[in-house]
Amino acid sequence: MILDGRELSKEIKENIKSKVELLEKKPRIDFLYFEDDKSTEVYFNRAKKSAESVGIIGKLHNLSANTSEKDFLTLIEYLNEEKETNGIMIQMPLPNHIDKKKVYETISADKDVDAISNINLGKIFLGEDKLIPCTVKSVLALLEKTKIKIEGANAVVVGRSDIVGKPLAHLLLQKSATVTIAHSKTKNLKEICKQADILCVSIGKAEFITEEYIKEGAVVIDIGINVLSDGSIKGDVKFDEISKFASFITPVPNGVGSVTVAMLLDNLLYLYNLQNNKMPANRRKI
Repeated sequence: MILDGRELSKEIKENIKSKVELLEKKPRIDFLYFEDDKSTEVYFNRAKKSAESVGIIGKLHNLSANTSEKDFLTLIEYLNEEKETNGIMIQMPLPNHIDKKKVYETISADKDVDAISNINLGKIFLGEDKLIPCTVKSVLALLEKTKIKIEGANAVVVGRSDIVGKPLAHLLLQKSATVTIAHSKTKNLKEICKQADILCVSIGKAEFITEEYIKEGAVVIDIGINVLSDGSIKGDVKFDEISKFASFITPVPNGVGSVTVAMLLDNLLYLYNLQNNKMPANRRKI
């Protein structure tokens, strides 16, 4: 079965819109990105439009590729204090001249809409899951939609990034899955993937995972987004092959990515309520 994320995304956005309509002051999210990253520019422009469609204010900060690390961190510090700003979304990965660790340390945990700060990531590893990186939250929501029991399942996460692979593996572990983290240096990757009841792939290589990696009946969550030279978009999984064997599979596009923007807005609303001492009455539990 194909796990199309558009239906779930629409449901979440409608719920957010109904809540925003009741607020006296509209939430605002600020997007920070660099002009030479066109894929992020496209994504943030779409996210801004989605935010506006539910009554949230979106502000884009298109920065010069030559923006220094000091100036970038200063902008984050300014937005940390800006009362009109409720959430800050930062381009990932960052340019090579900017130390991501310094960014993680600088962004306010109270405005960190993608949960990249040291504090928010630390809370996840300590068992708190009120604020989860948007992509990870999308994966968990799609898994929830399958009604597949995570407890006791063999889960393999291919990818070990700070804001996708690692927190996803930990949250699956919290849900009592038996979790293996695999990556580009993993030996016997095919054999490891074939043991997975739930396979989550975020390796950044177009159609890298073929039918040889899949156990029949597995749930396959493709997190990858790869733009090819002809402009087409492919995931990390060879969809046409694997869809014949998987019990559930997410397409690219219209899978995890469709839900991610909705989860971004959900996180923003959570932070807004936290800042205004109005905890959401019906916080989505992943």
